[in-house]
Amino acid sequence: MTYDDIEDRLAAEYQDRQRQAADLDYIRRYYRLERRHGIRVAIGGRVRSHGQEGTIVDTSGQYLMVQFDGQEQPARRHVTAHMEYATTHGWAAATPVADPYATALQGA
Repeated sequence: MTYDDIEDRLAAEYQDRQRQAADLDYIRRYYRLERRHGIRVAIGGRVRSHGQEGTIVDTSGQYLMVQFDGQEQPARRHVTAHMEYATTHGWAAATPVADPYATALQGA
């Protein structure tokens, strides 16, 4: 492996970490799962979707890439859609954030 290959790989890894950090920051601020449910969303965190357990391995915008146990490829999952997260107190279900526009339209 040449110096340029190593430099390129390190630059790509750095960009991935920066993207993941920005995605996780958005997820934490928008969904407020830690404050609402005691859930800390992080790479390496354990999750359960439709009864299947896995590990968060990456982000994709507001979505998580989850490597489900026994599966070869990670799957893209929305942060709150049928998701449960392992916490120090057991599994916690994530609930969507209320849509302020939906409630405003109901009153119109």
